[in-house]
Amino acid sequence: MKILQVIHDFLPRHQAGSELYCYHLCRALQNLGHEVRLCFTEIDPQRADYATREGTYEGLPFLEIVNNHAYRTFRETYRNPRVDAVFERLLREYRPEVVHFHHLLSLSFNCVRLCKSRGIPVVFTLHDYWLTCPRGGGQRFRGEGKICHEVDTRLCAECVARYAVPSPWGVRAVKRLFSFSETVNDPTLLPLLARGRVETPDPRFVTRGRCDIGGDTREVLFAHPPSAVTVRCPVESNSTLAFAVAMDPSTYEAPGDGVRFTIHCDGGLLFEKFLHPKQNPADRGWHEATVDLNPYQGPKRTFRFATEARPTGRIDFCAACWAEPKLVRSQGNAYQPSASSRFRSWAESVIGNLQRNTLRAQVEHRSAAVRALFEDVDLFIAPSPFLREQFIAYGLPREKIVFSDYGIAARDFGAVPRRAEHPVRFTFIGTIVEHKGLHVLIEAFNRLPPGAARLHVYGDLSEFTGYARRIQEMITHPGITLRGRAENRDIPRILADTHALVVPSIWFENSPITIHEAFLARVPVIASRFGGMAGLVRDGENGLLFEMGNPDSLYHCLARCVADPAILETLRPDPESVKPIQADAEWMVSIYRSLKGGHRQ
Repeated sequence: MKILQVIHDFLPRHQAGSELYCYHLCRALQNLGHEVRLCFTEIDPQRADYATREGTYEGLPFLEIVNNHAYRTFRETYRNPRVDAVFERLLREYRPEVVHFHHLLSLSFNCVRLCKSRGIPVVFTLHDYWLTCPRGGGQRFRGEGKICHEVDTRLCAECVARYAVPSPWGVRAVKRLFSFSETVNDPTLLPLLARGRVETPDPRFVTRGRCDIGGDTREVLFAHPPSAVTVRCPVESNSTLAFAVAMDPSTYEAPGDGVRFTIHCDGGLLFEKFLHPKQNPADRGWHEATVDLNPYQGPKRTFRFATEARPTGRIDFCAACWAEPKLVRSQGNAYQPSASSRFRSWAESVIGNLQRNTLRAQVEHRSAAVRALFEDVDLFIAPSPFLREQFIAYGLPREKIVFSDYGIAARDFGAVPRRAEHPVRFTFIGTIVEHKGLHVLIEAFNRLPPGAARLHVYGDLSEFTGYARRIQEMITHPGITLRGRAENRDIPRILADTHALVVPSIWFENSPITIHEAFLARVPVIASRFGGMAGLVRDGENGLLFEMGNPDSLYHCLARCVADPAILETLRPDPESVKPIQADAEWMVSIYRSLKGGHRQ
């Protein structure tokens, strides 16, 4: 058979569970003698949007579509005519007998419709909740530990406005109309800086947050060099600019050659400071500064806050920040909001209401498009019973979705050697992002006595820098080690050095690949009693379950293992409980053939 597999991201750059499963399924299908081709998207600012590239990855032919997410409207996030054109050409040239979708993020709902118009059967494996969750990640997770147990378009609109895509064109027009009213907020310039014009190679370099140095916590604008933020605001007579600069304590011993802070006003240099905490301990901590603005008084002044490294210096992990910049008068009083400021605050409230109402209508349109997609797909596959029931509750007909857990490539896991040595070693493997719940694990582990256990954390700290910084600040236990990103090829070795894998996720999780791999390695799993995890981990049999998001409950699980390590031997999973990828591929082929024949058993 000629089989086309479609997914949003792919190896080697992206190594999450859906990408790994798709890769191993494709290889298993090839081993069964089928012709397999892959289609996926990639972010590449060096290439034009929707440019294509053909190639092979470890013997797997693919078509790569560039999508830099330069969306003009919210609708383009799920119905993209430019993606449709590329995909239609692929169907015309490749002529697949069946198309298996794994994700449509960065693609287009109409890709499914194009298959149906050509009479090509369509299978769709649901790896997360993106079809029911218009936020990019598809976790039905709003941040701060809040899960959307029910799909509510009002909440969806708020989430989209916060995390996702450009504002509707009408909202953008109103914002431009009010853009003449630049404001100074009482008491600091921080909100103005947060929405200023940013110059940076990566938008993640500039973010608003909090920084704690020696117990002194301040609101800051993190600006990883090279970065610059430009704002316009009035300067009244007898004014002073007061602020502080610093580098995050987590960077004091990290590689880097220091940071140069500068402030310019209308092109004139107001302030310059160089900090190199690793080389000079005196550069650690907050550095207060004040600048006389009398020469610059006027209704419109342009300030540029910039950070940069030395021309030949490294900038790894600089985490430079501007703390609570404020305009004050000579008497020490903060600026009071002007009439212009009050007007803009009112305007922003009006704009916010307009945006929410408009986005809610667009979210409802997307929901209707999802239900149309339900009709076009021949069969949905849910890797967990929990996810299946969630989609049925959303409106997917029960007869169109079947449960079939992931098939896993055995690779070189083998049996984990029996360990008598101490201390107990716990391991976390995953993305360093809030919904994965690492902060819950850190808080629980910190309560263990020093020397009682070790925790190895594998994950990329550079992807979600704000949360990564929070994790680094939370760590107080000497047994916690941040190991960085785990390459897929290293997973067997990592699990071979682990007594228990901890999966503390605070979202619905589907069927985490890491849990299956731990079972193959005969490593017990400590997981949240929630979502698909609760269906995989049987408390007291192949692992332990704790109450989701509850550090106390997780601590008791960890302490139980530390107090009685022998329990870990009794909890060792049976590798035979994991479905082999070969068996999964054979089952998939039977599904493909039944759909191609016009019926499904």
